[in-house]
Amino acid sequence: MEVVHMAIKGDNPNVSDFDFSGKLSKYKLNPQTGQMETDGTKEDHDNLMAAIDRIGAISGAFQKTPQASAPAAGGNLKLHEVELTLTQFLVKFLSMKKKVSAGTKTDYEATVKQFDEWAGKPIMSKIDGDKITAYMEWLSDRGNTERTVDKKVGTLRALFNFAIKQKYFVGENPAAERNLLTRKQKNSGGLAFFKLEDIKQMYDCDAFREFATTEPAFRFIAIAGIITGIRVSALAALKAKDVRVSMEGVPYIRVKSDKTAAGTRDVPIPGRLHAPLKTFLSDSGGFGFTSRPDGKGSSDPIRKMLTPHLESVGLGDEGLTFHGLRKTLNNFFIREKVPFEARCQFMGHEIEHVNVAVYSEPYTLQELAALVEPSQIKLLDLIAFA
Repeated sequence: MEVVHMAIKGDNPNVSDFDFSGKLSKYKLNPQTGQMETDGTKEDHDNLMAAIDRIGAISGAFQKTPQASAPAAGGNLKLHEVELTLTQFLVKFLSMKKKVSAGTKTDYEATVKQFDEWAGKPIMSKIDGDKITAYMEWLSDRGNTERTVDKKVGTLRALFNFAIKQKYFVGENPAAERNLLTRKQKNSGGLAFFKLEDIKQMYDCDAFREFATTEPAFRFIAIAGIITGIRVSALAALKAKDVRVSMEGVPYIRVKSDKTAAGTRDVPIPGRLHAPLKTFLSDSGGFGFTSRPDGKGSSDPIRKMLTPHLESVGLGDEGLTFHGLRKTLNNFFIREKVPFEARCQFMGHEIEHVNVAVYSEPYTLQELAALVEPSQIKLLDLIAFA
């Protein structure tokens, strides 16, 4: 280990520089990649890796990755024979899935760290259905809701699915079909819809009109939320240049970054909202809501203004949230007979059915605007937006 340490430091000694007695197993080390080879046994290699773990981080050295723990002695191991913990595999997962959002990455890292710390960092081949059940029971004993338990186990399931697909794991997914909630329970237990009378009560009141002077950013983002259905963090990131007019004269918002790939889209809006929104963003430089450092977006400061406002107008105990505006808009489109395909395109929902995904093209912005604008105008009238 002293040889390895000195080689990393740049002294580059030879084994012959040291007085070792007896037959030595030889190792080759690539400090750029962390790749190690041995002419000894697998036990020799395991002993080396255990020694590295005991020594810990060496200042100025390469960062150890799962790649470093893969021996190439006598013949290359197959991927599933490389003994990785979930923490180590997550590094590989994130290196290949580069479009994972910051929020999802944070959730995955937190869940995997929690699981490995609880389970004692087992290699993936040692994680079975019994271990997943024990983890679920442990989470429940700690006060986690059924929805939270399902979300964390869903993270493990997604990682094992990817590991199986990429040949890092052989066998059945130990986290498969382990949901506590049925699909119906999951869908019905989500964020509440606003009724139209709730929308009227929330927006068409003196308390909300006062925001034009006291909190203009909150006022505009709340109005845009019910008219565009854009997720709150994507809305909060908008700049004046994102509020545009097409060559055909259609006002729209360009969403450059969202929770999903389908969420990155152009959203038509009525000119009645387009002009004042663009003016506000031009004058202010943006909404000014700060994103959380963990990648979870800008919902916190907006929620801190929305919650007391809902309470002040008598809607504090309805379980309403900003995301509920998005659900309410989609539900309103259904009642207004906006076609399914148009709703999905407008809301940024992926459609996987072959008839839509393969055998048709998306609506043009002009076509989409024609389908949704009448409903948007009705909502602007409902909230008394001049």
